[in-house]
Amino acid sequence: MKNQEIKVGKSVEVENRIFYPILKIFHWKHRETETFSVSPLALVVVEGEQKYIYPLEEIDNSEELQSLMDMV
Repeated sequence: MKNQEIKVGKSVEVENRIFYPILKIFHWKHRETETFSVSPLALVVVEGEQKYIYPLEEIDNSEELQSLMDMV
């Protein structure tokens, strides 16, 4: 069984900015073996009314970036 989820991690506030990590959580289970891994995908920064994203993985599709940012 393979399962992959994309989730928003716990936010961190620094001065007037709030940082939200976007994480990919991978779960793999086979017979008696089970593995989890967590990988950072992007960092969303909210500063007042502005919101922007720093991708940490190569993401070619701008719609995918927008959907990640909309998770926050």
